Amino acid sequence: MKKTVCISGSLLFPLEEGRRAIIRHRGGYIYTSCVVEILEQRKRYVRFETMNSIYNVLSPAPASVQRAVKLKMCA
Repeated sequence: MKKTVCISGSLLFPLEEGRRAIIRHRGGYIYTSCVVEILEQRKRYVRFETMNSIYNVLSPAPASVQRAVKLKMCA
C-alpha cells in the first residue's frame, strides 16, 4: 500500500504522466517520483499517484484572500 502525502503547496509545472512533479512547499521544493496517474485536478487542489506515493496538494489562498479572512475574524 502506498503512503499518502497531504501538503499545502503549489505545482511549478502542469502534471504529466511519466514525468516527476515539482511542488513548492514552505520555501523549498519537493521532487516526486514519476507520476503514474492524475486522480483529480481542481483549481486549488490536485490529487495524483506516483510510483511511490499518493499526493494531495492544496494550493494556499492568495494573500489578498488570506488578509480578508483575518479581518473578518477580527470583527
